[in-house]
Formats: sequence, structure tokens, C-alpha cells
Amino acid sequence: MHSIQIGNTTVPYDLIFTGRKKTIELTIGHNNRMTVKAPEGMTEDALTTNLFRRAKWIINNLDKMDEVIEYESNKEFISGEKYLLRGRRYRLKVNKGDEPSLKFLKGKFHATIPIDVPESEYKSYLQPLFLEYYHHKAEQVIDERVKKYIKYFDDEPSLIKIQDLKEKWGSCSKKNQLRFNWKIVMAKTSIIDYVVVHEMCHLRFKDHSKQYWDSIKTIMPDYEQRKEWLRVNGKLLTV
Repeated sequence: MHSIQIGNTTVPYDLIFTGRKKTIELTIGHNNRMTVKAPEGMTEDALTTNLFRRAKWIINNLDKMDEVIEYESNKEFISGEKYLLRGRRYRLKVNKGDEPSLKFLKGKFHATIPIDVPESEYKSYLQPLFLEYYHHKAEQVIDERVKKYIKYFDDEPSLIKIQDLKEKWGSCSKKNQLRFNWKIVMAKTSIIDYVVVHEMCHLRFKDHSKQYWDSIKTIMPDYEQRKEWLRVNGKLLTV
């Protein structure tokens, strides 16, 4: 494990050497862990010097990531907040009415809350409705994306199901049953497609062998960038 000490802050980071880089590239993950991509052959001293030159950027972005995670995980479900759907954030408008409801219309989430419910209790009414909406939307989107990529495979999935998978984005059983985490519908389409192709390639290979990863690359040459985006940003896909 690598780390750099900036003032009183210890910043752990993953180091990846690549021949495709001429300068270092930094990304900050949801766990405040940094990924450093550096040119092959760069010395440890040169790397450390480069990181210290970017110390201000590192600290500022660590702070920003903390703010983003806190915001995304502490929604109050009130008017003006924004919620992710297929890579974009859409504003919520809460109105008073009779029965609680939620719908997506003209680029905005519209919710109805009973007249006598105080704002402090909105979450208990609206969070379950958002979960239901995302689950249903994920069913539609995943089905659409599976149909797009099925032409690359000889076998078809025996089942496609949307679930709360906790620590996984998807799974494929020995019987070719595909299961997907509903949260993935919050990500942009290119990331959804990566998860879909990742699991569909298990229809052919039940392991993570070189042949398996080569099969993904044949369909999706830039899958590594999509995989990395999901690793870094996955925890932001929450409600």
C-alpha cells in the first residue's frame, strides 16, 4: 500500500504504472483513497515530487468528496434536492395532496405528500417510493440493454432479475440467471452497459479468467475505464 503525508493528512493511494501516460493522473475515490496512474519507468522520487506539487488539489478534492458523499447519503427528500437517474441529477418537487406518490415527468421528480405531514417526516414517506421507482426503472433499462448486447452471445439468460445485491452490481448463476443491483440505474448508460456485459460474459465463462476479460474487451474495448469509474464512484449511487 502506498501513501503520502500532506501536513497532518495521510493519503493512501493505489499506484498503477501504464505505458499510455506521459504525466501522472489522479482520481479520488469515495473512501478518500486516491488512484495514481503514472508513466512506466517513473522513479519513486519523481512520483513523490509530482504528488507534492499537487498537494493543494489533493486536499481540496478530498474535502469535496467528503461533501458529496455526505450530501448523497443524507437526503431529506424535500423540494430542490436532486436525485440521480442514468447519470444525470434531476430536481425533486414536493406538493401537498392526499395519498403519497412519486412520478418522473418533464425532467423532474414530482412527489405528493399528505397535507398533515411535516417536512421532517418526508423521508419516511418518499424514500420507499424512490426505491420502488428505481427498482421498476432498472427493470426496464436492464432489459433494454441486455437486448442490445444479446447478439454477441450464443446463450440467453434464463432469468433477469433486479434486486438489492448489497455488495455486488450483478451476478450470473450456473443456470445463467442474471441478477442486477437496482442502484446501477442511477449511473450513466455507459456504466450500466459495462455491468450488463460483465454479467452476460459469464454466460460463456463462469470465472474471471483471461478468456473472460478478453471476451469483454472484444465487445467493449474501453471496459477498464468504465470498471474504474464504478470502483471510484459506486458509493455515490445511493438514495
